[in-house]
Parts: sequence; structure tokens; C-alpha cells
Amino acid sequence: DRRPAVGETLREARSVQRLREWTGSVVPVRPMRSGRRRSQTTFMNAVVETDLSAWSRAVSKLIEEAGRSVVAVRSEAYRVNSGVVIGPDLIAVNDHALRREGALTVHLPNGERTSATILGRDPSVDVAILKTEANTLTAVTPEPDDELRPGAFAVVVGRTLDAGLSASTGILGAVSGPKRTWRAGTLERFLRLDANVYPSQNGAAVVSATGRFIGMANAALLRHSAVAVPLATLLRVSGELAREGRIRKGYIGVGLQPVRIPEHLRKKQMAGETGLMVISVEPSSPAEQAGLQLGNVLARRGGHHVAEL
Repeated sequence: DRRPAVGETLREARSVQRLREWTGSVVPVRPMRSGRRRSQTTFMNAVVETDLSAWSRAVSKLIEEAGRSVVAVRSEAYRVNSGVVIGPDLIAVNDHALRREGALTVHLPNGERTSATILGRDPSVDVAILKTEANTLTAVTPEPDDELRPGAFAVVVGRTLDAGLSASTGILGAVSGPKRTWRAGTLERFLRLDANVYPSQNGAAVVSATGRFIGMANAALLRHSAVAVPLATLLRVSGELAREGRIRKGYIGVGLQPVRIPEHLRKKQMAGETGLMVISVEPSSPAEQAGLQLGNVLARRGGHHVAEL
């Protein structure tokens, strides 16, 4: 045996430091005994095992704590989905998962059961809000918006009747501003979720590495990927349902079709490449009262180019 060279010790130290930065854990490292040298492979294996064990325990604790705001909702006789607590007596779930009306059974994190009714639905963002008899539920704590970035660690935390908490891990694949859904709804933020969303996890909580709420898991809202429906959208829907009893949708009373605008008209009308041509007008509608006619082309709305429906 020989004493390790200075360069070898520094390389080991740098590797340990990089590993600690990646795992976010602090693990004490035994100093090398004088006159003897542990092999670098054995040394690193011990550090990796220790750091990954600490990381594993941290993730398990994170899931357990996040589960305090996650419930199981029996939507059908043999179908259970997850739900997220957004208020003392309010639960958000995926609208497409609720295939029945009337009273529902909700299984709480403490093992108890309670009844819930559907406060309302907004199919455009695939959100339904349940109001429970229990009014002491623990609501989620949101992750600050400035912490949401592509590549951020994300954990999907759901709940089942037989296994209790269920989880899958991944990352946020994309983060951007407001996003229109194919159902003509709007998400306050687009949070693409690169993680497995199992059937029972539809409506599950997506939490960050700090355990704070990112959004509600949904694998059916967009056609190309799973998303996390942000808390701002859930609160907007629940607030409007509480005030109005329904989701109000704008109504113009026209049928529209995208058309290309000739180049010589774009400069004249300060229009974009495409507009919307009126192909039908409903009788006595706001559009008819405003004087819209068949063949009219809408080029701008609110000072912005009209590019899509």
C-alpha cells in the first residue's frame, strides 16, 4: 500500500462534492488512515450508497408529507381516482374521471371517509370541484412561480384504496405562459409533465423537490403529453363556481374559419398572415346585433392579430 497522491485525493473530493450537489445531501466522509489507502472504487461506492440512501429517505418523506393533501375519490363502483385539496372543504379532480353525478365517497389521508358533492365542472380545462362535508382538510402549499423551470424535479403523488399513497417521478419538460387547450379553455401556465401518470394518479398532486404543489396531474387534457394543471387555474375555476354556480363562457354567435390574408391587405389593414372568416351568424346573437355578415374577415381583436379560433 502507498499513500495517495495529492491529485488522487483532490479528484475524489471533487467527485464527492459533485455528488453532494446533485443529491442535495451532506454526508460525512471518513478520513483516510495514515499509511493506508482505500481504493477509489470502494471509497466512491460507499459515498454513493450513503448519499443515495439519504436521497431515497428524503423523497419518501416528501411523498408522505405531500400525501396529507391528496385524497382518493370513488368515481364509479370499481374506479378510484386521486384528488387534490385546495381548501378546507374543497377538492379538485379531473373532470373526465367523474362519470357520475350525485354524492361521491372521498377517502381522506387519515383513513376516514366523507361524502362530497360536485360543486361544478369546467370541461375546457378538465377540472371538477368537489365540496366535502369535512371542513378541516389540509390544503396544498404552492411552489413559487419563479422556481418552476424546465428540468425541475417533479413527483406525482396519488392515492389508492388498496395501496395507499402511490408515486412516480420525473421532471417538468416545459414551462411557459398561458396555454389554450383543444377544448377552448385556458391554463394560466403550461407545465408539461415528463413522468408516468398511472390511471389512479389522474388528479394527483405534482410536487417539487421541496414538497410544494406544482399542479394537478392530467394525462388527458392535451393530446401530446401529460400536464400539471396549475393552482391558479384550479382556484379560478373553484372561485367562479362558488360565486356563479357555473362557468360563464363568452358567446358571440358566429361560425369562423381560418383564411389567409393577401399580402397587399396585410399592410393596409395592419393584419397578420391569417384571419378568421365568418361562415355563419346565429339569429339574434351579439354578432348579428353588431352587424357581422357572412364573408367578413376578422383580422384583429383587442389590438392583437387573430390567428386561430
